[in-house]
Amino acid sequence: MAKRRLTEQQKRRIASNKNPLSQTSSDHQIFNGLVVSHHGRKLIVETDDGHQYGCKLRQNLGDIACGDSVIIQLDKNNAVVVAINERINLLEKTGFAGQAKSVAANIGQVAIVCSVEPEPNAYLIDRYLTATENLPAEALIVINKIDLINDDNRASIDAIRKTYKDIGYQVIETSIKQNIGLDELRQALQNTTSILVGLSGVGKSSLVKMLLPDIEIRIGEISIASKEGKHTTTVSSLYHLPDGGALIDSPGVRDFTPYNRDKEDIVNGFIELKPYQGYCKFSNCTHTTEPGCAITEALQKGELSQQRVNSFKKMLEDLEELSR
Repeated sequence: MAKRRLTEQQKRRIASNKNPLSQTSSDHQIFNGLVVSHHGRKLIVETDDGHQYGCKLRQNLGDIACGDSVIIQLDKNNAVVVAINERINLLEKTGFAGQAKSVAANIGQVAIVCSVEPEPNAYLIDRYLTATENLPAEALIVINKIDLINDDNRASIDAIRKTYKDIGYQVIETSIKQNIGLDELRQALQNTTSILVGLSGVGKSSLVKMLLPDIEIRIGEISIASKEGKHTTTVSSLYHLPDGGALIDSPGVRDFTPYNRDKEDIVNGFIELKPYQGYCKFSNCTHTTEPGCAITEALQKGELSQQRVNSFKKMLEDLEELSR
């Protein structure tokens, strides 16, 4: 993505204006900010001192995402994003016509929320994990509504828990009603920027309200800054957590297909398959029906999860379908 270059004058102003809001120059003020809300071309940018500004976006900057570090220019009447600072990473999903669509920037962790009811969708979890491993970022799996476990669903929940713990992912079980796992979740979200993802109905909104007890106040502050009057569920927003760290709540990741550029992205997204790379009989092995496939042999020996291998093969099929 092409980024607008700063002029030498702009660079000097950034270096000298450590606290530009306190200055009274009639000229433009230029400084760093953080995108805390993003909907279309409407942005809310927060400065280091906590001020929030509804900003316009200069043309030709390309996609921008919640969590982006940007340069904004202020005058008496306008605030304009004039450049995007270099990103640590960018979470993308497959958008219209198979094109990459930006979701969130500079994140350290993807918190994948599923629940006892509705039953966890393992393939969706694996799609989130593939995107996370390719950022790279840490992944956290949250099984919510654990109070609803019974004899009918216990086996499936146990299988989900075991599958992901066995390959090294942190799994936290939570219940708002019974106050289970909430302190562990708060601790896991500290000192990093996390994005909360998951299907509707898994209790994500309840978890957000638990983590952000004054969320209505924070939403109100964003509404004032944007001059929109209300906050809608279509807006991606970043909130600062009371115990440190930040949380991005993005409705754009409820139905998620990772933007896999090639087969290597998919292989890289399945961490337990990496030790078998390069050991197949054929260098162009698709890991489906070929003899001498290292992954197939490992599955037969019980070294790999059938569910995870099924997800891997399905993701390869989806990639092939998109490329046609």
